[in-house]
Amino acid sequence: MTGKTAPSPNRWLQLALRALARSDRTTAQIERLLTAKGATPAQVRTAVRRLTSLNYLDDVAFASRWADRRLARMPMGRARLQEELLATGCPEPIVQATLRATYRKVSERDLAMLVVTTAGKVASPQMLGRVTRLLSQRGFDEDTIETALGMLNDQ
Repeated sequence: MTGKTAPSPNRWLQLALRALARSDRTTAQIERLLTAKGATPAQVRTAVRRLTSLNYLDDVAFASRWADRRLARMPMGRARLQEELLATGCPEPIVQATLRATYRKVSERDLAMLVVTTAGKVASPQMLGRVTRLLSQRGFDEDTIETALGMLNDQ
């Protein structure tokens, strides 16, 4: 027999499980992966429902874990974390809830201070400009940047 056999329904589930074994993923990421591999919309929905029922796919838990790991590696402000979480495919309401919970555990001011202290002592207007740009790129708002730089200059 030389013809291709139809993929079994478990093929899509197995493909998704292999992807989840390699790294944590959102529902949207799994949906894109399965679609790219040729699964029909019905097959994608079936695989996602099964993974969700097995608790292998949970966007709320993903967002929380992802935010905690990301902040531990690179302190950043709310705006940047929001942008990055949305880019993973997490739905907006989950992202907003995750941001509220995350920034209740750790303050943006403390995260900004971590960035400032690792950037070094502000000794010149040029260095002050660099640190200000860095904080802005990391998604900190103007008030937080001013507070962090003011605390640094007070030291």
